[in-house]
Amino acid sequence: MNLFRSEENARQWFGFRAGTEAGIMRLPDMMAIMSTPRHRERLNGHYVSAVPTYTAEFLAKVKAVTHDDPFWNP
Repeated sequence: MNLFRSEENARQWFGFRAGTEAGIMRLPDMMAIMSTPRHRERLNGHYVSAVPTYTAEFLAKVKAVTHDDPFWNP
């Protein structure tokens, strides 16, 4: 994960490739994704067995935050 100050800063990065603009995400959007149980419950003693129950909410949040852009399809 690379964090940039702005979209312009990300576009000027030497590793930036044209066609990946949809991958530029605002920090609040990334925080919304990371706040789903799939990430929040990682230290839960039953995390591995519970992951399937967390996946639907995680994917729904990714879809909502990215406006269902194909770049973010799993």
